[in-house]
Amino acid sequence: MNVAERSLRKAEEIVPVGGRAFDILMALIDRAGEVVTKGELMARAWPDVIVEEGSLRVHLSALRKALGDGQFGNKYISNVQGRGYCFVASVTRPPERQDGLAAFSGVSNLPPALGRMVGRDDAVREICARMQTERLVTVLGTGGIGKTTIAVAVGHAALADFSEAVSFVDLSALKDKEQVFGAVIAALGVNPRFDDPEEALLRILRDRKALIILDGCEHLVDKAAEITDRIFRSTRNVHVLATSREALQVAGEGVFHLVPLDCPPEQEGQTATQVLSYSAARLFAERMSARGSDFSLSDGEAPVVAEICRRLDGIALAIELAAGRAATFGVRDTLSRLGSRLDLLKFGRRTANPRHQTLRATLDWSHDQLSEVERIVLRRVGIFVGHFTLEAAVAVAEGDGVGRASVVDAVGTLVDKSLIGVLADTRGTSYRLLDTTRAYTLEKLATCGEHNSVAARHADYSIGLLEANSVNLFDLRASETATQAVRDYLGNVRAALEWSFGPNGNDRTSLRLAAAAAQLFVAMSLLPECRHWMERATDRMTPDCDQREQMEIHASLALSLMFTEGNSQQVRDAFETALTFAEQREDAYQTMRLLSGLSMYFHRIIDAAGSLELALRSEVVARKTRNPDDAILADSMLGSAYYMLADHFRAQQHLERSLRSSPRHRRFNATQYLFDPRTTSLFNLTRSHWFAGNLDRAARCAEMTVEEADRSDHPIALCRALMLTMPYYFWIDDVDQVKRSLSRFELTAEKYSLAPFRAVALGLRGRYLVRIGETGDGIQHLWDSLEGLARQRYEMLVTDFVSELAVCLAKRNERVEALKLLDESIAVQITSKRPLHLPALLMAKGLTHACGRAPDVQQAEHCLQKAMDLADQQSALSFQLRAGLELARIWIGRGDIRRAGDLIKPIYDRFSEGFATPDLKSARGMLELTSVQ
Repeated sequence: MNVAERSLRKAEEIVPVGGRAFDILMALIDRAGEVVTKGELMARAWPDVIVEEGSLRVHLSALRKALGDGQFGNKYISNVQGRGYCFVASVTRPPERQDGLAAFSGVSNLPPALGRMVGRDDAVREICARMQTERLVTVLGTGGIGKTTIAVAVGHAALADFSEAVSFVDLSALKDKEQVFGAVIAALGVNPRFDDPEEALLRILRDRKALIILDGCEHLVDKAAEITDRIFRSTRNVHVLATSREALQVAGEGVFHLVPLDCPPEQEGQTATQVLSYSAARLFAERMSARGSDFSLSDGEAPVVAEICRRLDGIALAIELAAGRAATFGVRDTLSRLGSRLDLLKFGRRTANPRHQTLRATLDWSHDQLSEVERIVLRRVGIFVGHFTLEAAVAVAEGDGVGRASVVDAVGTLVDKSLIGVLADTRGTSYRLLDTTRAYTLEKLATCGEHNSVAARHADYSIGLLEANSVNLFDLRASETATQAVRDYLGNVRAALEWSFGPNGNDRTSLRLAAAAAQLFVAMSLLPECRHWMERATDRMTPDCDQREQMEIHASLALSLMFTEGNSQQVRDAFETALTFAEQREDAYQTMRLLSGLSMYFHRIIDAAGSLELALRSEVVARKTRNPDDAILADSMLGSAYYMLADHFRAQQHLERSLRSSPRHRRFNATQYLFDPRTTSLFNLTRSHWFAGNLDRAARCAEMTVEEADRSDHPIALCRALMLTMPYYFWIDDVDQVKRSLSRFELTAEKYSLAPFRAVALGLRGRYLVRIGETGDGIQHLWDSLEGLARQRYEMLVTDFVSELAVCLAKRNERVEALKLLDESIAVQITSKRPLHLPALLMAKGLTHACGRAPDVQQAEHCLQKAMDLADQQSALSFQLRAGLELARIWIGRGDIRRAGDLIKPIYDRFSEGFATPDLKSARGMLELTSVQ
């Protein structure tokens, strides 16, 4: 048996033995004549995997067969019932070398390499290449990341380069630094009978080529550094590969930072194949399979495994332990239990090195090596979720006998010891604890009784950060570095809110934090979450609370409720309460902001008169402030109000002035104004030009509306742009554009939980289905949409859906139902003084009378004529033409061709653009027909 070659020969012929079987045989021969337990054998053959005893029995059976156990009276391996196995044949070993260095006789003491590593081949190759030119390489990384596995793999890969002279020294079991040299001597096989073993070791190594692996140096780093330095000074060809959580700081040391395994990103719709392209997921899947689980990752479970890997930060040990649990409980249950991460992972590998048996043991091992100040700082910064700055660390860790300088020094030391990660980029330097480390430190924080005091400091720091950046969150003119830093802080804001609203928080902190966090939630389009916290804040409000905070909380509640639940009276009340506070404080900035929000509410319920009143108030404020942004907003509000009143001339004046005055490439600041003036002006101008017959200008505005909403990087702006330009594309029969816009609209509304927009999307989908011939499904979608919109008091596009539905019903001979629907809608428009959509409703009523069995032509003509007259009064040339075309078709159908031509020609002649659109092409064709007649 040649251990170095890992080969077995019988009469000079190779006996085929698998890798696991060879490891088992080595373990038995090392203790020939002794009983080796099953656990010890499994630990030797499967050092990093939990396996069942059945696997051991299979390999022992194969080993006995290879040895010829039982043939011709030969007996090699005996089963000792209830205890284990024993190698019973005689063993002859090569004679001990006279120089006392048995390790260089061609027998390495390396632990067996893993049969297969996952995601670490590149690291092994790089370290091996560096060992060719560097005599000392230290593999640095946090606990459980896989440093030992890498070092053993490098050792096996380097056996040939070092003529088998590769020695593995496990320092983890040592308690005293004085034991370190003895462990190195023992691993190298130096005869301890020398008078001076240390000098003997250095003398023997002086002219030899060897690789010494020092594993687990962090707790005895000074002594490990001293020994390494002595070896370097006394030898020329001895190389050292160290693993540690901090560098040895020896001259000539090269550091290899071992990073976590690659994790699948947070991305929707990932398949099993895509997830398994990441090493962390492959390790999870392979370790589950190794547990005897018949596991094959499905597309349905792929996102779950991806989330597990992300939560465990790609740390190999944590993933292996989680995979072991998943083999028993399943992946979904394992993910749900990761909330109490340390409880889930307290079970592990009984046969592994003690510090690797559980994740807790790994963390305890690191924690025990820290000074008292380092332990305090580590547990206090554990309050942070994700990245934090040095200033943030000082804010929560300073105090109770720990000064600023001590915190700064401790953070640096904890970085050196791989307990805190560091990220340096263009925004500066930030720090982060791995999630598993953070869970451990929070447990320590609670045990020490410091959690509430540190959480209070964390909440105060969060309030200060948010208030200092309250106007910058979506403004490109502000520092992008500061803006992104605040947005990256979201996880900490959530944690601070949870604590401050919890049983140990207090009302003053919770209200300040909610008010400060509101704009962050709005800017990041987290409206359901914003609504949740604002509702909790209003429950705690008392009249003596700070007016500014009350104003911000009511405003953010109104906005988030409006877009997630609809246009309830509660939304209006919240806006008006916030506006009252702003006016009492004589805060012009907040007054404009809240007028814009309330105006949007009126726009959504089609309260044209209310919108105009608010717009006129905003104009007064803008004149007082003389702020160009306020003037832009006032013009946008006035233009929107006049559009709703069907005054297209004044609407276009104000909307075009608003657009001329506003920078085209400035991003929408969702925290400054509660709607985007440019996008609002553009979609209203699109619709006003369309109504007025300026169809080419409408097309250009529609395109610009969506482009600029895209650039705004805000889902509400995008949804409004898509929703209010799609009717124009329906009008010109551009079904392909409708299909593209509708898909984006549906996805965005769904992603951000914007329930009113989802109800609108149902209606637009219904119109699209009708247009492509799937009328039955289209009708159902339209009914569902109208029901949802009524529940949410969302009136925009309701008349479009009513008109479409009524004509569809009439074509199915359900004219009574269709007319009832139309008459109710027309009555609402008249009662509420909403003239804008009356021509469309009257035109739909005319078509309803003309459709189905026994059409009422006289009533159809009457309604179409009324639609034309009203459209003419509103200068809505497009609707006047379309209603005229429908009326002309009726007349042509009964032979009044010249009369039809006389009707259409004066309307057609008023158009100056849009001649490629369907209605104008139809009109031209009709005029050609009538001229022939």
